[in-house]
Amino acid sequence: MKDILRGSLVLTSSNLAVRVLGYLYRVLAGRMLTTAEFGILNLALPIQYMIIILSSSGIAPAISKFVSEYEAGGEYKKRDGVISSSLLFYTLIGIALGILFYLAAPYIGTYIFNEERAIVPLKIASIALPFGMLVAVYTGIFQGFKRMEYMGGTLVIEQVLRVVFAVLLLSVSATAINAIIGSTLGFIVVLPIAYLLFKKLGLKISQPSFDEFKRIFKFSLPVSATALAAFVLAYIDILLLGYFMSAEDVGIYSAASPTSRLVMAFSAALYAVMLPSISETVAKKDSVQLRGYISYAYKLSIVILLPVTLVSILLSGPIITVLFGSRYLAAVAPFEILVVGTAFLGIFTLNSSIFQGAGRPGITMAILISTAVLDGVLNWVLIPRFEIVGAALASTLSFVFAGVGSTLLLVVYLRRSPI
Repeated sequence: MKDILRGSLVLTSSNLAVRVLGYLYRVLAGRMLTTAEFGILNLALPIQYMIIILSSSGIAPAISKFVSEYEAGGEYKKRDGVISSSLLFYTLIGIALGILFYLAAPYIGTYIFNEERAIVPLKIASIALPFGMLVAVYTGIFQGFKRMEYMGGTLVIEQVLRVVFAVLLLSVSATAINAIIGSTLGFIVVLPIAYLLFKKLGLKISQPSFDEFKRIFKFSLPVSATALAAFVLAYIDILLLGYFMSAEDVGIYSAASPTSRLVMAFSAALYAVMLPSISETVAKKDSVQLRGYISYAYKLSIVILLPVTLVSILLSGPIITVLFGSRYLAAVAPFEILVVGTAFLGIFTLNSSIFQGAGRPGITMAILISTAVLDGVLNWVLIPRFEIVGAALASTLSFVFAGVGSTLLLVVYLRRSPI
């Protein structure tokens, strides 16, 4: 219990810092750019946030599970094989994805967003993919060794660099291109820092094995698919707003959507701590400790999520005005709707860590894919009719489905589990 509380406190602080810094980047960009330029920036940012989501919900948890299990079982050779193979082959995947998105940028900007000004920002955003992928591997290794201070520190430094570079460049010329260059530099410059922290673990890297990587990759497929579904769930509203509405509308909504997810800081931290702890407990077949961990985590979540959600709703107007200015007052209504849905998304995040730690990532994948499809359909129907409020309603209804559905499935799983 103490390990969960300590790790949760460390990662709660770092996750809160990451989210605050990430939104500080958006706030400063929103204030320095026109609403249209801010909208263009937010059409390019999802490429980079795909890596952030993969880091926290896909690649890192998959690597963490294998590292923690082999470490607990004293199988150090296998542990080192997981690490070396992940470093090599996930980096190659990142390079391939970067090239793919770079080449696809003209088509995406012209034919999907109907906004040629988004092409160059999309190309610049794609350059960050291989760097972000490698950082994701490092954070997964740190998580597996329960070095939460390394994991949290790496992610915090990354966000600090994004903010610093973006502000410097926007001070020279306030354009979406300069804002995305600053973000990309953050991903690049944090890599040597993550490497230095990795070296402090004192590990002896073994020869990479493609066979070992295939084993990791096979397990990580549902986890990575889940992460990609989470990406769709997080950004389908913004992407479809880009398809149906103007860049200005995207800019307004982009003040509400990410700000509402500040309440996810605790749940994201608890997820990172719970996954290796649940994995070890399941490996030891300790049902009493397993249920104790789950009960304790739920109590922590309720204590944090409920009051934060209520305060966010009550102070929605001042929050948006203080952060983005009076130009973004139209974002208040969608923010109030979204913050309710995000609380349910926090519960789903906790449930995901339990399922994945227990070796059942397929359950999480099924829920997320279903939720992402539901979210896409609802956004497609509601955005043309209710515009940015319709996007908020669609996302919130989908988040409620994910939170309630995953909780019901967890209850069924615990009743039937042989552990």
